[in-house]
Amino acid sequence: WAAASGRPAADAADCVRALEAGDSRARTVWDDALAALADGLVTCLTLLDPGTVIIGGGLAEAGDTLFEPLRAAVGKRLAFERMPEIVPAALGETAGCLGAGLLAWDLLGG
Repeated sequence: WAAASGRPAADAADCVRALEAGDSRARTVWDDALAALADGLVTCLTLLDPGTVIIGGGLAEAGDTLFEPLRAAVGKRLAFERMPEIVPAALGETAGCLGAGLLAWDLLGG
């Protein structure tokens, strides 16, 4: 989205806002990103057969703008795999910080 919008600091949240405002460039970028994510998830589903896929980080903050079309895109790509539950991470963007803190605690003998 940064390249398409011409704003080097633009991120996924900016893309979602532009998408919701009707920006056609944002729609193209978003659709391409969803397709790539769905392709990657189906590969993982084929190999690992998880019952649940948890999406975290800032992208998950997009809510239904991400999850509804992602679930549909994954469902269309499945051949014999069963459809997993695709959900946002409970901790959202906080998970990485908590994980880093716990790793540091562990390394310090805590």
